[in-house]
Amino acid sequence: MSRSRKKSPFTGFTTARSDQPWKAEAARAFRHAAAQALRLDPGGVALPVKRSARVNPWDAPKDGKQRIAEPGWKDLRK
Repeated sequence: MSRSRKKSPFTGFTTARSDQPWKAEAARAFRHAAAQALRLDPGGVALPVKRSARVNPWDAPKDGKQRIAEPGWKDLRK
């Protein structure tokens, strides 16, 4: 894998290193909302279907991607 390179030069909008902490927090909030909904309605009619029903995906630290016009060799690393 030492010669593995990206095929397309896209990167995140911000300098945040990872979305992992935000994703973990969003998943925790979703599971909490689902557990509360199940406690209130054991039939499960009012369960949230998607994570975006509980949290806003645009609040993530890296909320999109952009194309790099002239990528260097470091931009194409995996």
